[in-house]
Amino acid sequence: MSPNAEPRGPGRSEDLGTFEMIWDCKFCGTQSLPAKSHRFCPNCGAAQDTQTRRFPSDAEKIAVTNYVSKGASRICPACSTPNEGDAGFCVQCGSPLDAAARAKTLGSEVRAENASFAQGAQRDLAQERLAEDLGRSAAPARPAGSGLPTKWIVLLVALAVVVCGGIIVALTWQRAETAVVIGHQWQRVIQVESYSAVRDSTWQDQVPYDAYSMSCSQRQRTTRQVPDGEDCSVRRVDNGDGTFSERRECVTTYRDEPVYDDFCTYTVNRWVPSREVTASGSTLEDTPRWPALTLVPGSGLGAEREGGRDEEYVVLLRLNEDKTAECRVNQDAWQRATMERTYEVSVGVITGQTDCSALESAGGP
Repeated sequence: MSPNAEPRGPGRSEDLGTFEMIWDCKFCGTQSLPAKSHRFCPNCGAAQDTQTRRFPSDAEKIAVTNYVSKGASRICPACSTPNEGDAGFCVQCGSPLDAAARAKTLGSEVRAENASFAQGAQRDLAQERLAEDLGRSAAPARPAGSGLPTKWIVLLVALAVVVCGGIIVALTWQRAETAVVIGHQWQRVIQVESYSAVRDSTWQDQVPYDAYSMSCSQRQRTTRQVPDGEDCSVRRVDNGDGTFSERRECVTTYRDEPVYDDFCTYTVNRWVPSREVTASGSTLEDTPRWPALTLVPGSGLGAEREGGRDEEYVVLLRLNEDKTAECRVNQDAWQRATMERTYEVSVGVITGQTDCSALESAGGP
């Protein structure tokens, strides 16, 4: 059985209709006037101020039939009357609307599906304008050509370069020292592999073809997401023309469901590391050699074979101030490094690491 991931489906949206915003007359105080059908206050005749528009409550919203969007209202620059979004001249004074500003919108508001919208709060336009003015004054435009941020950036970059450069210099700073050979070490190792019965475990579809003595059981391998209902909300969007659109938005919710598969334990015959044979010495006179090796012959279980060979040659050095160092070099350099021979080596001032390349690049005595 193979795990399957359940794909996520997209959310869905359902149009619930178009309705009238409401507005408040700032001259006579009449409130909650329908913003689409009442361009003027029925009490005093004042033109609608689009900035006072707000969302109605669910109980007082009025549906707009056969709605066609013409864009946000155009505000007459001469008399401030709101006009249709495609109007060319003001319905109140006849002024051209080519340069007319568009009404600002309130954006949108959202509620849970089982909740209700309350009436939008009356807007304090003077307070809103004051907040806008304070916001602009709190972040004044930077004088052209001041260059202050650029200077600070350049200074910080330069400081970072100096610090990084100092760290690099400290880590790579070296001093020359005379090193004297005081000893030698060598080691040669042969790895041995044996053909053995190995117990292992994995998912059934990954079991090797030559496995045997297999036993399997169900185990959770992964999880998959399955649809588990919807999370719905209702959104109102201000159209800018005295109306708002309402729609129901739903997003599919998911839950994790375990996916089970067969997990198997089995035996398989494989060549595996079993032991190593080592030869070593501590003088130049003790010629490096490979250790004697005896293998169990055959091709069945218990048979042995050579798995690989490693060798290491170390020259022991005495540095200034009676400090010592070890240099791992190739065999030729090791044999050339006779007792009491001297080399000029580099030693890290901060790290104390010895650069052993001089031993391998040096010629014979």
